[in-house]
Amino acid sequence: MSDLTAREIAEILLGLRRKLMRIVAIIAGVWAISFTFITDGIIEGIKSDLLPKGAHIVYQYPLEPLILKLKISLYLGIAVAMPYIVKVIYDTLKNRTELLNNLSISKSKAVVYLMVAIVLFSLGVAYGYFIMLPIFLKFLYQLAVQQGALAYYSIAEFVSFVVLMLVVFGFVFELPLILYILVSNGVVKYSTLTYYRRHFYVAFFVIGAVITPPDIFTQLMVAVPMIVFFEISLLTIRILLRGKIYEDMHPASG
Repeated sequence: MSDLTAREIAEILLGLRRKLMRIVAIIAGVWAISFTFITDGIIEGIKSDLLPKGAHIVYQYPLEPLILKLKISLYLGIAVAMPYIVKVIYDTLKNRTELLNNLSISKSKAVVYLMVAIVLFSLGVAYGYFIMLPIFLKFLYQLAVQQGALAYYSIAEFVSFVVLMLVVFGFVFELPLILYILVSNGVVKYSTLTYYRRHFYVAFFVIGAVITPPDIFTQLMVAVPMIVFFEISLLTIRILLRGKIYEDMHPASG
């Protein structure tokens, strides 16, 4: 690859500046709308749906509720801007480096991938909100009661923890799509995923141990969905990409 001239570098930086300004504009616009109309409902919903019976919400300093609203609104802004952020990163790496030479995504495929990603992320959030977190938070509350403690949760810490867990499960459910894209475009081979299957399992349990308390029950609540969706990913790839998998395993036959 030839060296870039000063003019080409300036053009690249100018293009990135424009894209960064668009990202900031998207985040700022969604932040303002969600801060005014949406965030209060989200916080109240989390408190009413997920706060264990008998536990209480408190705030530790006067600005805590306001700062929490600002943070949740910012998270929503980043979430809405994420598809465009991914597109900017993809275009930059594709056009300016050789890292994504094997990865080619048309506009029609990008739209399909985006829709599937939204559905999978929503399913992950629903799993965390309606199944995992109610059990998880009730367990933590009962553990505190058994130790003679009174459950008074900081509103910022409680809501931030719930949001973090929902994001984690949302991304876990994206695993089939991510692996499909990587394998279908030749970035990663199917045989590599199956060869390192046990290593992935260990990594999932490590992640579960990091983001949950040190007990096997809650670690399983995080690690098992990761393992299940990893296996679903492999099955999906094996069904949809049988021809490519065969060619990768028998290159001489082509």
